[in-house]
Amino acid sequence: MERRFESDRHTIMPPNFFVSHALEEGQDWRAFMAGIAMYPNFMVAWWDVDTVLLPIHSSPNHWLFGELRLASMEVHIYDSLGRGAYEKFQSEGIFSKFERRVANYLDKIKYWARRNILRIPLNMQFIYEENVPQQSSHLGDCGVFLCMFMEQLVSGQPIRVLIDPKNAALEFRLRMAKIIWGSSLAPL
Repeated sequence: MERRFESDRHTIMPPNFFVSHALEEGQDWRAFMAGIAMYPNFMVAWWDVDTVLLPIHSSPNHWLFGELRLASMEVHIYDSLGRGAYEKFQSEGIFSKFERRVANYLDKIKYWARRNILRIPLNMQFIYEENVPQQSSHLGDCGVFLCMFMEQLVSGQPIRVLIDPKNAALEFRLRMAKIIWGSSLAPL
């Protein structure tokens, strides 16, 4: 998000946004959806974007990625470990809870009026994306793959199956380290 251009039509929600929406009734995310939240300080209002990018945590220790396309209300799910988390969310009703809460918040932030479109029933579709890179091991690469998926979408690149996912994850980790440490005085 820090490298986001004004012309970009996406925003990235905080890591706990998806699960909190579905599981924690006490959370109020209107400030995030309206782009006025202080964390992070570069949030963009949902009525100013076409896509909302969702890091998704699946207990106990797995990360996957969701892409909410606002025009169609489709949530595309990208998972480097296969269908397990998607099927768990579907069977436990987490997708339905998320849809109800998002519908409520869209009304509260006056999303439809601000987009100057008629309010429609959401009828969110949760689509598991089949042809995405898969981890070659269970060594905790799911967070790295989430970041790779997000960067590819933000850069306008299609998410594609990698020839060598293990090395791709290692190369991406090094690249992330260089970005994070890029402003420090220590060489990497």
